[in-house]
Amino acid sequence: MNLTHEYMHHRTGYGLGSGCWIRLYKGADGDAPVVVCEELPEAGGVLTREAAGYLAAEIIRDHFPDGLPELERPMLWIEHRPARRRGPGKFFLHTFPSYVPRLVGAGFVRRVTLGTSRREPLDPAEVATLTREV
Repeated sequence: MNLTHEYMHHRTGYGLGSGCWIRLYKGADGDAPVVVCEELPEAGGVLTREAAGYLAAEIIRDHFPDGLPELERPMLWIEHRPARRRGPGKFFLHTFPSYVPRLVGAGFVRRVTLGTSRREPLDPAEVATLTREV
């Protein structure tokens, strides 16, 4: 995997906090890209399963205009919650009901989303393997 983008992503819309740190890894053709979304300390725990759906859809829209690879799980979305004191913090792998961004909302505040995710804990060693940062 190659780290291709690393930046602070500011969320669109209302009421979702300040943003998160994004690291985007791309591999060979046919590999699912890996996105690590790290919560910023000042965000105050706003990375929820619902917010992950909005953020992931925005990343797909911004970085994959031609779509994701045709895979069962075409993108690996990893949430990183840094430790408050020491250690690597907590990691979660999110699975979305769909990987095609869709518009939601009424009126002038319309956003893209992938829907509410299902998340499962990941070990820091698993994250290192997925991003090939050993």
